[in-house]
Amino acid sequence: MESPMRYIFTPSNIALAVCVALSHTAIAQEDVPKVEEVVVWGTKVSSNTESIFAEDMSVKQADHISDLLREVPGVDVGGTHSVNQRISIRGLGETDLDIRLDGASQHANMFHHIGNLTLNPDILKSADIQVGNNSVTQNGLGGSVYFETKDARDLLRYDESFGARIYGGYASNDSQQGSLTLYGLLSENIDAMLYGHYVTRDDFEDGNGNKAFGTKGDVYNILSKIGYELGEIHRFEFSYDLYRDSGDYNPRPDMSGTANNGLSQDRLIPTDYSRDTVTLSYQLRADNHKGDVTLYNTETEIVRDETVMAGAWPGNRVSENSAKNQNVGLNIKFESAMSLFGIANQIVYGADYMDKTSSSYYGATQFMEESAISTALFAENKFIVSDLFNLSAGLRFEDYKRKAEVGTNKYDDVTWSLAAELNPVDGLVFFASTRTLFKGPELLETFIAYQDVAMLQDGLKAETGRNTQGGVRYEQRFDRHTFGMNFTLFQTDIDNYIAEAYNRTTGRYDIYNLADVEIEGFETSISYGFDAFASKISYSKSDTTNKETGGPVVGGNGRSIDMGDNIALTLNYQSDALDSIFGWNSIWVKEEDNVLDGQPAKQSYNVHNVYAQWVPQSIDGLSITIGIDNIFDEYYASHASRSGIAPRGGIVMDDYEPGRNYKISAAYQF
Repeated sequence: MESPMRYIFTPSNIALAVCVALSHTAIAQEDVPKVEEVVVWGTKVSSNTESIFAEDMSVKQADHISDLLREVPGVDVGGTHSVNQRISIRGLGETDLDIRLDGASQHANMFHHIGNLTLNPDILKSADIQVGNNSVTQNGLGGSVYFETKDARDLLRYDESFGARIYGGYASNDSQQGSLTLYGLLSENIDAMLYGHYVTRDDFEDGNGNKAFGTKGDVYNILSKIGYELGEIHRFEFSYDLYRDSGDYNPRPDMSGTANNGLSQDRLIPTDYSRDTVTLSYQLRADNHKGDVTLYNTETEIVRDETVMAGAWPGNRVSENSAKNQNVGLNIKFESAMSLFGIANQIVYGADYMDKTSSSYYGATQFMEESAISTALFAENKFIVSDLFNLSAGLRFEDYKRKAEVGTNKYDDVTWSLAAELNPVDGLVFFASTRTLFKGPELLETFIAYQDVAMLQDGLKAETGRNTQGGVRYEQRFDRHTFGMNFTLFQTDIDNYIAEAYNRTTGRYDIYNLADVEIEGFETSISYGFDAFASKISYSKSDTTNKETGGPVVGGNGRSIDMGDNIALTLNYQSDALDSIFGWNSIWVKEEDNVLDGQPAKQSYNVHNVYAQWVPQSIDGLSITIGIDNIFDEYYASHASRSGIAPRGGIVMDDYEPGRNYKISAAYQF
């Protein structure tokens, strides 16, 4: 699984590239006049629980989704391995969220030891997060995360017609990455971009100095886009996104190296994890009408050569095994502004269709093929009664058909939403919303050979319920000061929560209604800025209760889905004199003791990062970024990651995060 590109991205070669870029740009830009800096790289992360402005996250030098999203109130990202990125919102995981990449659904249920997301943070233009499902335009129980990648017109600066960007980065614990981007206008109406990114990793060390096991591998991502603009309001775009992750990986990438060694000694499984996404999209951007239409096909596949597990695995798995998830879908969403009976209206309406097919092979023999087809129609209208008050109402019809190996089941429902906002003074908004929920039973995870004995409980009901929340937000500028505040109080009730468990007595998987579940808590954030200084602090809390037992709710990994209270602090200062940005980020997470009897609490932890970015005005297009993650070498596992004690052998399964990590990267755009 070694790649020749691994030897390209070495510290010495990256340092050489940085020096070449510096010397080249110093000469090329010698006579260029000083101009206002325009940020064209980095990711804008925004959510409904933030107090005010989104941040440019390029300073994070991210190579894992956790680097971008862990500061967002109500959001956590589990997993340390490249094949294990798991987003959690208020304790609800990926299969309960609406996650999309350029409009293409990333919904999957691949394997309990890996994540379902194969995303490259470097090329992301934005991440728009809705914490909690508050609108009928979404289909996730717990909320949504919409990722958007960059295109050529995002990258073109000033009066450029063509451009390029080279990037290289080194991290001491223990990875290197680099990218090359080419983009430009092929004509006045046609633009194109070709992007290639590569990350090579070795086994990192955790905060105790323990070397990880089976994390060494290579990831590359190639994204091509071509866009056609018809006039000023219509855009058509075709994109192909290829993602490959390969290495000799540990059998259980959601656990620490110590746990893997204890469970299966030093065995490593040659692994390939891949995604191919093809999208054809249309955008409308008129004064009173906006819309997006996306037709997509996403295929995610994992291939593991498990012949190395002979003697440890069941005989029917000692072969090269694969599992594939394919999503074919069409998403249509339009927004129109109009006046009816003297009242201004903003109507959002559309449809969402997805055919998800999962299949698996053990050796050369296909084991199963299942599908789940979901169709939805929705409309939501905001009545702008006055400058002080608006009211929203929406309806959504959903039809869900589950075609599994053991039978076909169909579920449908009509859900609704109501919301109101009161704006008594400039910048101050009181808000409240309620939204009913619906979700049919998932297909069993793809990379597991039990679909033929995965039985739905007789009379199994779809999950339903309601998310209700309310609060206040305030944004204001006072001379050289800016201030923002957001407070959200919420309660999510999920009726007939669906769980699954392997029954050793019957030799089958049981899929059943566990109980009614309640999730309640709050998110709050405050931001303050003065001239070039910006700060933000947030606090989030959620408590999950099984209404039948009064105890915790267990997730798919056998662990409580509860997360400890989270406090996040970010400080930034931009120095015009030094052409630099300096920043500090801290996260404190309290202990979570709402766990099953006999299991340890999820331990508290605090992590601190520092970073700086130099963007010299005299060398147009150059940026150099340095940072230290986990400055104090904290030994910890995220509460969204695997943790706890294995039922057999008493092995600690905690997926410990990397310890102190020094980062440096350079980019030159020309």
